[in-house]
Amino acid sequence: MLSKLKSLSPNLSALLEIGILFLPSIPAYLWIWPNVKGIHWWVTQSLVYLYVLGGTLWIGLRRWNWAQLGIKRQGLGLGLACGVALVVGRTLVILSIDWELPLPPFSLARILWEVVFYFGFVAFTEELLFRGLVYHLLDEWKGYRWAIWGSAIGFGLWHVFGQGLLVGLAMVLYGMIFALARWRTGGILGLVLAHGLIDFLAAQMLPTMDVADLGRPGISCAICMLLGLTLIVITPIYFWKLHPILERKITGLTNKGAH
Repeated sequence: MLSKLKSLSPNLSALLEIGILFLPSIPAYLWIWPNVKGIHWWVTQSLVYLYVLGGTLWIGLRRWNWAQLGIKRQGLGLGLACGVALVVGRTLVILSIDWELPLPPFSLARILWEVVFYFGFVAFTEELLFRGLVYHLLDEWKGYRWAIWGSAIGFGLWHVFGQGLLVGLAMVLYGMIFALARWRTGGILGLVLAHGLIDFLAAQMLPTMDVADLGRPGISCAICMLLGLTLIVITPIYFWKLHPILERKITGLTNKGAH
């Protein structure tokens, strides 16, 4: 099979290898995840992310270098700015809801572990896979529009099987925003930090990360909800339309100042 993959274009063969990489997820979702709880869940999740990270590196670095996969300082500030906007927006949404469940008890050991888990395992692996490898191969193969939508849909599917359709649709939106940031910035390091911060803060503010256990909580602050959703929606509009306009104006003012 590997010899046949080598005869294909690097982009198509990489995409097929990514599909093969995720084949074990089918029995995992059917048999493993429904029966894993507590500390076993954390251990299993960590092993899964190590497996996906190893596969992503093996597929990507055989064809492209680190910089092509987005591991460079370019766009670090803009990626972080994108993350700050999403963090503020999502925080407002979370705070606007009355969850009617107790928050997880404070534990320094738990917080330190979750910093490692959400930044080192979740954020780095998912960004390298979707905004690094998948984005780059689709951009090089079919263009940036395919890269943005393809990586966003893939990111949504990554979440939908484990967390449900609603979360999957929300992650398509987040994936599109992060892909637009990748398009404008060229790098993913800022997105890794932003992604880790979003997930880590959500874990501290939500009573549980399992959406099914949250039930149907009520909205306690409609204004906060509206402001948060507005900020989340404005972020992709900025990257798609407003950023190039602002960049041209700044460049024009710089050129005038030089003369």
